[in-house]
Amino acid sequence: MPEDTQTVKIVQVNLGRGMAAYKESLQMAVNQKITLLLLQEPYIGSKGHVTCNRRVIQKVNNIIDKPVKSAVIVVDPTYLIIENPEYISENIVGFIIKVGNHSIGILNVYLEKNGDLDEDIRNIVKIAQNMDTEDIILAGDFNAKSPWWGSREEDRRGLHLSEMIAEMDMNILNQGNDPTFYQYRAGKLYSSLVDVTACTSSLLHKVEKWRVDPDFVTLSDHRAIQFQINIIIDRQKTSPRKSTRLFNTAKANWSIFRDVLKEGLENDKITEIKVNLIKTTNDLEDILDKYIKQVSIASKRAIPPISKKINTTCTPWWTKELEAERRELIRLRRRIRFANTRRKPFLIQEFTAAKEKYVSNIMFTITESWKQLCTKQEKETIWQSIYRIIRKCTTISEDKLLRLGEKTLNPNDSAMLLAKVFYPEDEVNKDTEEQGKVRDESNAIIKDLRYDSISFREFTEEEIEMVLQRMNPKKAPGEDGITSDICYEAYKTSPSTLKAIFNKCLELGHFPEIWKKAVIKVIPKPGKDDYSVPKSYRPIGLLPVFGKILEKLFVGRLLWQLGSEDKLNSLQYGFMPQRSTEDALYDTMTVIRQGIKEKMIVVVVSLDIEGAFDNAWWPQIIREMKRKKVSPEILRLVTSYLSFRSILLKYAGAEVTKSTTKGCIQGSTCGPILWNILLDPLLESISKLNVRIQAYADDILVIAKGHSANAVEEKLNPALEQVMAWGKKHKLNFAPHKTQAIVITKKLSYEIPIIKMNNIIIKPSSSLKVLGVTFDTNLNFVEHLDGVLRKALNIYKTISRTARANWGLNSEIVKTIYLAVVEPTILHAASVWATVAKKEYMRKRLERITRMFAIKICKGHRTISFTSSVLLSGIIPLDLRALEHLSLYEIKRGKPLAQLPGRTVEKPISPFCLPHPAERERVSFKMVVTQEEENAIDGLKPRIYTDGSKLEDKVGGAVSVWREGKEILKSTFRLESYCSVYQAELTAILKALDMMCKISKLKKAIILSDSRSALECLTDSTSLQPLAVEIRERLRELKNKDGDVEFYWVKAHIGIPGNERADELAKKAALSNKQAAVYDKCPLSFVKRLTRDSTCMGWQQRYNEAITGAVTKIFFPDIRQAHSTLKNIKLDNVKTQLLTGHGGFKAYLFKYKLTQSPSCACSSEVDETILHLLIDCPRFAMKRLECEQKMGIAIKDTTLKYAINNDDCRTHFLKYAEIVVRTAGKANGSKIV
Repeated sequence: MPEDTQTVKIVQVNLGRGMAAYKESLQMAVNQKITLLLLQEPYIGSKGHVTCNRRVIQKVNNIIDKPVKSAVIVVDPTYLIIENPEYISENIVGFIIKVGNHSIGILNVYLEKNGDLDEDIRNIVKIAQNMDTEDIILAGDFNAKSPWWGSREEDRRGLHLSEMIAEMDMNILNQGNDPTFYQYRAGKLYSSLVDVTACTSSLLHKVEKWRVDPDFVTLSDHRAIQFQINIIIDRQKTSPRKSTRLFNTAKANWSIFRDVLKEGLENDKITEIKVNLIKTTNDLEDILDKYIKQVSIASKRAIPPISKKINTTCTPWWTKELEAERRELIRLRRRIRFANTRRKPFLIQEFTAAKEKYVSNIMFTITESWKQLCTKQEKETIWQSIYRIIRKCTTISEDKLLRLGEKTLNPNDSAMLLAKVFYPEDEVNKDTEEQGKVRDESNAIIKDLRYDSISFREFTEEEIEMVLQRMNPKKAPGEDGITSDICYEAYKTSPSTLKAIFNKCLELGHFPEIWKKAVIKVIPKPGKDDYSVPKSYRPIGLLPVFGKILEKLFVGRLLWQLGSEDKLNSLQYGFMPQRSTEDALYDTMTVIRQGIKEKMIVVVVSLDIEGAFDNAWWPQIIREMKRKKVSPEILRLVTSYLSFRSILLKYAGAEVTKSTTKGCIQGSTCGPILWNILLDPLLESISKLNVRIQAYADDILVIAKGHSANAVEEKLNPALEQVMAWGKKHKLNFAPHKTQAIVITKKLSYEIPIIKMNNIIIKPSSSLKVLGVTFDTNLNFVEHLDGVLRKALNIYKTISRTARANWGLNSEIVKTIYLAVVEPTILHAASVWATVAKKEYMRKRLERITRMFAIKICKGHRTISFTSSVLLSGIIPLDLRALEHLSLYEIKRGKPLAQLPGRTVEKPISPFCLPHPAERERVSFKMVVTQEEENAIDGLKPRIYTDGSKLEDKVGGAVSVWREGKEILKSTFRLESYCSVYQAELTAILKALDMMCKISKLKKAIILSDSRSALECLTDSTSLQPLAVEIRERLRELKNKDGDVEFYWVKAHIGIPGNERADELAKKAALSNKQAAVYDKCPLSFVKRLTRDSTCMGWQQRYNEAITGAVTKIFFPDIRQAHSTLKNIKLDNVKTQLLTGHGGFKAYLFKYKLTQSPSCACSSEVDETILHLLIDCPRFAMKRLECEQKMGIAIKDTTLKYAINNDDCRTHFLKYAEIVVRTAGKANGSKIV
């Protein structure tokens, strides 16, 4: 049997809390490829624990009471480390490292001189006894003396510790020749042996090369100890992989992949014909096994495997200069050792000075390296820069062993506990009589489907290709490691074969067994206090991608059928097309406000279903699908999908397999729709009562209104009892102790309703969080905004470390983070709470956080006002953005446009209005980029050129029909002035198709358009753009009339006569066509422009009225002009000082008591402000004159706005102004780079 030797390299060292020593030790560990770094008294900073971008094993506690004294850094992550919380305290860190099938226990200890030694000994012995291995290493700083490890004397601590080591059958590895503590004080050397390594007898012959290494860390008084453990392992028995991703498809050779797969399929005779001949599910499973095997073989041949990434590079701050200083320090220390008595004091003094300089240089280099890391953005996208820095700041967490009661479980038991909690059994023997009837009915449905002869529509190539194109290859695959890009290439190799396999699954009503096994990824829930219990984790199922493709195919049809037949409850907002959390929250708020308006008491109850998705009962799902008359072939496939499923859960290095008998795998495609089907009857039954019920997935709200507490109770309590009964009937547990309620009313005097569920009184709370929005009793949303602003503040704290005025992330990146992360976080569901943003106290809260980010974006001083910072950063005040969001949202929901009375906004049509998925055909188009290519097109068919145009805010379009090089027919039309060119282009294509349908000579023709976006919209058979949908309907109509059309994209303005003619006609139609508009739907882009105009008007008024930002207003009196100008200026600290007056100017410095006088150097009677320096100061007269001559205008306070906003003047002015700012700053001692 093949064997190999693995070496675990270990270093133990006491760092004496030194930061520089910690950084040096980590650098040396990386350089020397150390596996584990055992630290005593590590550097913990202000956080009280070790921070590192590698895995750290330590006990994190309150920094004042119990700071970390012992920690282990896992330098090489390839080994499996098992942490048991019971083995880890502030001064003792115990864990197990797996090397092949061998388990080695390691205890890293720091025993304080004044600590309770007896307690420490008891803890060490207890941990060692509980470790499930005989091979144990004990290492650390004992602060004890004993001849056992080389001391000349033995103290009480050494005696007790040596007795403990003997009783544990351990052997001391210290040779006693070299001291491990080595310090010069007052010219005298102090040394001792307090750092000890011991191992059990079973491990003694495997530990090699133990030595004291004086050169590993030069900045600690303790010397490092190095040793290694050599373990012979079986190469065929390796630890289970944590990731399911096997192949690096970014480096795939797809040509080889297709050739190998094609050959393999031919050798195994896997063809469309053979698949079509299959009659049984066993034969289908066999051929599918062979197909997947051939795909795997082709992947292994053509795609390199993913290798485990090990960070073995040096830390970026380590330099050649530091390395040279380190070598010099080692040299000086060695000279001291061999120096004579007279010379030794001088060498010690020299060594001490060199050591202090080395420490200082390390700290300086680390700081400068961090600045460069944050500033570096060459050849990177914005998000690459952000993620690069996040990776440097992120600590690595690993699986923690779970506890059951007082007992800490081993990895296997921890994994099994998670599997049982996440995927409970459907216990048939506990069925009630009613549940038994449901199960019998479900079984009867399955039996009938098995023997029924069912006609069905096959999955089409269009359906399969659409599914494949929309799958993300970066998502983790199932156990087979086959990602969606591999599936796509396999499909392209032999489309007919995979299509036949999917259709055979549909025909036989069989979901293959190999696609039913989910690998479970256990994800910690953020912000939990205790990660030793299953409820602190969330399971995500990783399913085979081929199976997910089949899921998406039948789910697409199932969703379309239920939606088109109006069998999906409108009170369900989750996982529904064209519905969102904001819709659910807005409708909730509408009901509440209506109740408040009617002077009622409104009670909102949020229901909690324990493990909702994990407990979805399969028999009821099947029964409900039958009741909804789901197509038999889909229902039969779903019943197969819901049978004989299993999971493979990986946790803490262990793997457990378990069958599942109920629940929807979180991560599956069909889980959401099946859950909605299960929940529909509850929504239907409760909505018939006099209450409001709605759901977003498994988040359910019940709202009751009444003029009195009794009226609310009479409505709400029966509804809650019915909810409870429904849950029991369907094996779902509504937990009253987790159910929350809130009472909202404007009444001054009222009784609080008594809310009961399962005879348990639910006490109303002062606030209720629903889908990320916190409702309070007064509906002022203070608690909600405080919560989201705290999140934003945490983001700001992270950014502030990486974006400073003179270095760090550039403005563009900080602004992108603000717009893409911060603003959406704060404005989540703003349509619900935006009206309270008008209130002064809310506006101030929002302005405070906006200003903080704005200053970072514009690289300004922290004293800059809100007015200036927001304008210069190019962002909009959050209260105005919230109101803008509300306005836009309500218009989308159907509110009339005040600016365009009587007009409607163009909305996507319902996906349920599209044809059946099997009837959708993709439109394709070819490309024409030269006149020669156009000439090569079939000359027998008529050519129809289409175009749309917008001139002088007028929109028109045209169709020009050509045959044999001549125009034979034309048509022009007008659209409303607010319409877009895109709408005009689509309308032109629609008009061309109308011509083809009406004129028999044109029913077979070629349509040529220069709008690629319009043609690409048509290629998507699921596009919901109204004009595109109408075009596809016209194409079907034309096909039914035996018509035929080919689409071409032609490059505009390359001299093609037909295209030039269509362009000419479209422009004329826009300017002179007086007919009624053929299309008047207002595009959403125009609506957004109107709402933004309204926002800018409000902002301009506030800007004008603000008492701050005086200097900025001189340069930019108009915010629109400012926005346009600032796009062309790359802001930095110098330019921001110029545009705000906050910087190295005496008047500013005097205001903040940073200088003794505000006067300018040119005159004691004039304050040195930025305006004085630019306009009047004689020190810059020559530079000013030179600038004025280049610009052609005099620099005055009235012309500054022209100088900065005019494209011709701006460069000259900024060059002059920067000289002024830098010169003044340098003269006044300001730090300007």
